[in-house]
Amino acid sequence: MAIRQRWTEEDVLRAIARGEIRVRRSARRKKTISVSKEVDTFVLSTPARYSVENNIRSLTQLLNRLAARDHSSASDLVGLADEMSQRYFGGRLRPQSIRWVTNQNVSRWASTTTSTGDIRISHRLQSVPRWVLETVVVHELAHLQIGPHSAEFHALADRHPRQSEAKLYLDGFSAGEHFSRGS
Repeated sequence: MAIRQRWTEEDVLRAIARGEIRVRRSARRKKTISVSKEVDTFVLSTPARYSVENNIRSLTQLLNRLAARDHSSASDLVGLADEMSQRYFGGRLRPQSIRWVTNQNVSRWASTTTSTGDIRISHRLQSVPRWVLETVVVHELAHLQIGPHSAEFHALADRHPRQSEAKLYLDGFSAGEHFSRGS
């Protein structure tokens, strides 16, 4: 897995200036701030009148907390697929490629093209706990052997011990996304 970056206040200010951290101001947001990761960019959501400079210390702490649980680099994803293949399939199910994508529809967490061995994981999963991402990767690796969701497929895909727990987590995560969209 990739080495985690430890942010300094100067790093945060430089990253904002370079566009690696986008500040998204909202007149509707009154008090709270949040930070999320969208592929390779951090998005800082703030109230319209929020001063980044006056709050740089707390922003730096927030980014360091996010970095501590981040597993979202491309190399992290490849490493995770290798690890899950070894642990649950004896290393025999290996994707041709595995990557983060932003074009997955909101009802889909990931997809596999069985004919090419390509796996695509929704960028929306970059913020979930690692064990949840593991279950999604195991599910997609199983598609490399069995395409349709048959009983035989589920016997293979359900090898991860937290598979049913992850389904509940993702159902709740999806409901939260649905609610925040106002749908």
